[in-house]
Amino acid sequence: MAMHIGMSDLTILRYAKSWKYGFLSFAGMYIGHFFAWIASGILYAVFLQANSSSSAFAPGEIAFQTAGIAGAVCVIVAGWTTANPTIYRAGLALQGIFPKTTTWKITAIVGGITSLAACFPALVMKLLDFVALYGLLLMPMGAVIFADFYFAKRFGFQSEQALSNNQSFSIPSFVAWVLTLVICLFLNQFYGVEVFFLGLPGWFIAVALFVGLSKIIYPNTKLKIA
Repeated sequence: MAMHIGMSDLTILRYAKSWKYGFLSFAGMYIGHFFAWIASGILYAVFLQANSSSSAFAPGEIAFQTAGIAGAVCVIVAGWTTANPTIYRAGLALQGIFPKTTTWKITAIVGGITSLAACFPALVMKLLDFVALYGLLLMPMGAVIFADFYFAKRFGFQSEQALSNNQSFSIPSFVAWVLTLVICLFLNQFYGVEVFFLGLPGWFIAVALFVGLSKIIYPNTKLKIA
């Protein structure tokens, strides 16, 4: 949800020399996540069979007991390969807020903070819930980026509104983001929809809100739709 629906991957893929590079991300994510989760399920099943009384689910412990040192090394490498692009994209995003700070410095700061946080098991073991939550927070912005790129001409509103009007704040983007999260919270609290499944209805809600507000606030009067 965070990387693809939330468009977080754009912070890296925007430097691609061709649109075809997106297929490489797709192939890597498909193999890395799809097969990794199947392998994870198999490892956990083997672990539970050998340790029926255990309720542990720490990746390192399970991999080590199932596959020995090789399993522990695989977990470390897997985490390292995932962390590298994530920390890099986080550095690029923060560089937009602090443009005078060099890329390597901001990336090093983000990496240091993340590495420190990773030392606390209480936080790490809540990682899946945290990832789902921050994916949900990013989801409306991914919908806004998609709608701005594909629907601006079709529905007759300005594209890249903040840039086009020399502003640092876009009302349609902000309202679409906040209202979408409020609606998702409502669905979660009163209808019991899990946070993992809120991305799909939330995406369409964010697109509808952004397009509607953009037509009202930033209409493209020069555009003639056939």
